[in-house]
Amino acid sequence: MAHYRTAPTYEQPLVIGSNTSSVYYRWFQDIDLGSPPSSELTVTATGSPFTYSSNMKGNLVVSGGTVTAISISRSGTFYATGQTSGVFTLAANDQLMIVYSAVPTLVFMPL
Repeated sequence: MAHYRTAPTYEQPLVIGSNTSSVYYRWFQDIDLGSPPSSELTVTATGSPFTYSSNMKGNLVVSGGTVTAISISRSGTFYATGQTSGVFTLAANDQLMIVYSAVPTLVFMPL
């Protein structure tokens, strides 16, 4: 089966209004549809409070366990979220601190 959303090569010109641009159209469409860069990653909390540092943009899903506080930081100052579970969107280098007494399930989903 042919894969129609591969990246164009240098030999394929981008000409507006031409059929030669169909490869580019499909490639840009794939980017716009948001194909994930990789699959989800399981994160293991190593102790409370646990601070997760994101090395790329994505969502950290926090569920289960007994969580008492979740705080987020972008500049070194942590701000309380008022939540004990949920999906938290993180940019590269953002940090999420989780205080818990029973370990929650943590899954990072790259964007």
